[in-house]
Amino acid sequence: MRWAELTMANFEGAVEHCGGVCILPIGAIEAHGPHLPLGTDATIAHRLACAAAETEPALVFPYFPWGLNTDAKAWPGNIVLGSQIILDLLNDVCCEVSRNGCKKIIVFSGHGGNRFLLSFFVQSQLDQGHDYVPYLVTGDGLGRDEFFYEVFGDGMSGHAGECETGLMMHLAPQRTHPEWIPEQPGERSPRMDHLLEQLYTPVDWYGRYPGHYKRDARAATAEKGKAWFLHRAERLARIVKIVKEDNTAPMVYREYSDRIYR
Repeated sequence: MRWAELTMANFEGAVEHCGGVCILPIGAIEAHGPHLPLGTDATIAHRLACAAAETEPALVFPYFPWGLNTDAKAWPGNIVLGSQIILDLLNDVCCEVSRNGCKKIIVFSGHGGNRFLLSFFVQSQLDQGHDYVPYLVTGDGLGRDEFFYEVFGDGMSGHAGECETGLMMHLAPQRTHPEWIPEQPGERSPRMDHLLEQLYTPVDWYGRYPGHYKRDARAATAEKGKAWFLHRAERLARIVKIVKEDNTAPMVYREYSDRIYR
């Protein structure tokens, strides 16, 4: 059920029907090579959440493109917000979701650059005595499994590569431009290779993939994208069901909060 499409008259019934579970899909507005729209991550995340909610009822928060993508600032069209602004926005949004009756919030990230910020956001909820529990699901949580390799072969796909391009060819063909896919794959630049894998710098992504394009999208098809989309939506629906049936995390969160705030 899509939050923005409900009315005041049927909203409370929708919350009850969904068991008080809301999915907050989060993307970004950033470059995806020359051939995919800037809203690719947010589009995929929101559509996956909507598809999962059709199988396992949940409220789906409106399209949310505000993720952490500072390393995309050098390219045209990218919208970059400060990390504190995003954290404050997420906190306010989750508080409002909770105030409207959803006490279990699945924070679903469709953007790889969110992995550190959203983990910090979820952990920081211990700093406040909230009456809701956030459950974080990253792209890795719905990442490559056996089915992925059945669809995409050796899995040589990355940012704006065969997988994401296929997904967008399926979801938004009118906004996807396979004719603009580069003839040369987005190879990793070796200029950062002198740093150990254990070392992380602010320019890791930009330094290795300055074109915001990773691997090769030329083999992408809408059929492959559809198959992977439906598979991921099914996996997300199973996660929604687990969250809906979970009584332990809310109990432990209340126990923890009671020790501090009461």
